[in-house]
Amino acid sequence: MKDHVHERLGFSEIDEQGNAVRAVSPHAPEPVENPRKRATINPFIVALWVLDAALVWFCLWAFAETMQPSGPTLGQSLPINFVVLSSVPYVLLGAILITAGLLLWHAVQWQNRRSRG
Repeated sequence: MKDHVHERLGFSEIDEQGNAVRAVSPHAPEPVENPRKRATINPFIVALWVLDAALVWFCLWAFAETMQPSGPTLGQSLPINFVVLSSVPYVLLGAILITAGLLLWHAVQWQNRRSRG
């Protein structure tokens, strides 16, 4: 005999944190679901590549500005040029380190995917 009181009764399992988990019957197992594919693009890695490209562009721009034969133009003053040129070696070093770190990260991710598959 089925009624609404007895249909609501049932067993549930509890996980390690004390949360109720649906019980699985051995006579009617759960259908196997395809695992969800994780996003293949990591937004933080994309942001680092964009930052790296911006740093390289800044270094190239600063080198191109110093190669001009004329001195400071009307809108620029000498201290700003000095600050830009004195920061280029450090920005270039940062861009090289970011590129090396990103390439290392991609290599580790590729190796992990190859070992799993």
